[in-house]
Amino acid sequence: MLIPNNPDLDFQELNRRIEAEVQRYKLDTRERPMPAFDPSPAQVFDRPYRWMELIQLEDEPLLLAAYPSLLGRKAERSEIQRGLHQLRSGFDKFEVLAGLRYSPEGMAHGTEVHGLRKAKLKNTLRRIPVFGKLLLSGYALASIEPRSRYYVARMDLLTRQIKLQNDGLAQQRDLLESQRDLLEDQKEQLDNLSGYLQAQQRALESQNVALAQQTDYIKRLELSMDQQRLIQQELRARLGHLERAPRQIATAPADLTVVATQPAASNLVPSSIPDSFYLAFENRFRGDAETIRERQSYYLPILESIEPLTAGLPLVDIGCGRGEWLNMLPDSYARIGIDLNSMNVEACHEQGLKAVQQDALVWLAEQPENSIAAVSAFHVIEHLSFEQFNILLDQCQRVLAPGGTIIFETPNPENIVSAATHFHTDPTHIHPLPPAFTEFLVEFKGFEHVEIHRLNPIPREYALNEDSEVARRCDALFYGPQDYAVTARKGQS
Repeated sequence: MLIPNNPDLDFQELNRRIEAEVQRYKLDTRERPMPAFDPSPAQVFDRPYRWMELIQLEDEPLLLAAYPSLLGRKAERSEIQRGLHQLRSGFDKFEVLAGLRYSPEGMAHGTEVHGLRKAKLKNTLRRIPVFGKLLLSGYALASIEPRSRYYVARMDLLTRQIKLQNDGLAQQRDLLESQRDLLEDQKEQLDNLSGYLQAQQRALESQNVALAQQTDYIKRLELSMDQQRLIQQELRARLGHLERAPRQIATAPADLTVVATQPAASNLVPSSIPDSFYLAFENRFRGDAETIRERQSYYLPILESIEPLTAGLPLVDIGCGRGEWLNMLPDSYARIGIDLNSMNVEACHEQGLKAVQQDALVWLAEQPENSIAAVSAFHVIEHLSFEQFNILLDQCQRVLAPGGTIIFETPNPENIVSAATHFHTDPTHIHPLPPAFTEFLVEFKGFEHVEIHRLNPIPREYALNEDSEVARRCDALFYGPQDYAVTARKGQS
């Protein structure tokens, strides 16, 4: 509690503010962060202060703020040094402020002040030689008791403020300790969780290894099952070949001018080679079903423009094999497979596909005119003689509906490697068909919109690694498309 020893100051109001501040500090239990260390002055003092703000300052901040407040200007460094010397020599700060306020410059500025009468009087007495000092000594003796009470009250206030600050620091220290304990508990929990996650990760890795092993085992099992299925098919074919008499197929008629009105016959001679041989041969050299489907997917967009096919007429696939192409067609398309190999026909039936074991030329000759939407034949026409190829095109012109389409794919002899080696791997191939010849023959037979599609080139990484005319020609001859297809439509007339 402040002792009212200066009649010019409202000590009651000051005490009330101090107590209110102390109570606010006690009630404010919010967690306060520690202030950051900043050696620079926390406040700018070279500006005018109100009088009640000014007298709260001490030492150099007091002087820095007094000159702008009382004289209206900043203090010179020499003036600051002189004022500090006075304050630190025992002068009261009110005496220093009075000296500034009642100087000629201060009187001219005219700042309103309170409680400087005693300080002004002391400054006036100090200027009187000898007698002034005696008067000051008497005044000091008379003021000892009130001043002592003032300092005791101030020390008491400071003591209480320090205690409150210490209590606050103790609370913060306790809070920090509890937070540190909480962090240690959380760290321990995180360590336990990390150990658990690591154990789970190791278990998951073990499961992944076991799953990979099971996947490999399943793949090996599926491969073994595929091999067993092929073996069973070959065995069934061989058994059927032994149980039935050799198949006799009539030769083609000598007069080819009547094939349009009489059933056409194949010129294949009776063979003692069982169906199982051709099935095993295709399994070895033609490629797996997925590879075949990937290559034949090229033709699916062509089917979308065939109006008779979308109208419901069937697509006939000659030499349908294992049914890869038929299986790729949308369910909305009618489709029929034709194949001489009984095992291929049986494989199609097992997949729910309609297939007929018969010579394709004979089957086509039995169909009515304009009854088929499309005829496809993948790697078939190279097995036919020139006469058979003519018959096939004539029959297609007859049975296809207007707008119907043929799709014939065959090895491309423009690729020298395919023509010289791969073509002759199959002993039933007769001779390569150059694209120019096939295109001419199809046009000659009256088909329209004849197109040649060169397909399945050798992968680029196998080509010559140089840029020259010789390299480009070698790439075209040795690494070009291995197959080509001819597509054509029957006219509307």
